[in-house]
Amino acid sequence: MKIKSIIVDDEKHGRENLAGILRQYCPDVDLLGDADSVDGAVLMIQKHNPDLVFLDIEMPKANGFQLMERFKDFRFEVIFVTAYDNYAIKAIRFSAADYILKPINLNDLQIAVSKVAERIHQKQENQRMKQLVYNISQPQNPRIGLPTGDRIEFVEVHKIIRCQGEGNYSHIWFEGNKHLLVAKTLVEFEDLLQEYSFFRVHKTHLVNLKQVVAYEKTDGGILQLSNGDKIPISRRRKEDVLKMLKMS
Repeated sequence: MKIKSIIVDDEKHGRENLAGILRQYCPDVDLLGDADSVDGAVLMIQKHNPDLVFLDIEMPKANGFQLMERFKDFRFEVIFVTAYDNYAIKAIRFSAADYILKPINLNDLQIAVSKVAERIHQKQENQRMKQLVYNISQPQNPRIGLPTGDRIEFVEVHKIIRCQGEGNYSHIWFEGNKHLLVAKTLVEFEDLLQEYSFFRVHKTHLVNLKQVVAYEKTDGGILQLSNGDKIPISRRRKEDVLKMLKMS
């Protein structure tokens, strides 16, 4: 099945370069056209009803995120194409959306297209884009996408109590006595959550410091959390943990 697609990028060279790569290396992608602005992209989407939009984030007048805000129902998938921007990339990662960086890496592009093709085939509702629009509008309290098996659960960050690493997976405990096993490493969660008062207190434990209710001095230090869990603090991180607790 061909994936009906359009490219949105304000730079002509960027559109032509991506189109050439797609035609040569992604034969399942059927390019219907391109647009150089958000307004032009809206018209293209309304006209062609694409399965997939390759969307540049940094554009004059209005950016790629503002394009997403123009739609209430997302009947298309999106692969963001962007130069590195910490805020933009973090918002995309929180929403479990797909992106590739400029200059385009062929392997990254093919992986992103393959993932999108699978979702299109399964006719999955594009909750990722709805969550991305929410996260852009609520940067202080984003929702994070937690991939579990064949679905993604979106959880408000402040409701996560702690994360515990187990190889390439992480156990997540959050309010309401809920627990999930998620296909992300603890390092990935640390990178995403550290600016929201999460701290790596131990090799295998990442804790939301706002969920700490008590500190016990025994055995080098133990944190008691709001759900009753007790988490050990590694000796080399004890001083940093105590400083962070005073700040949180």
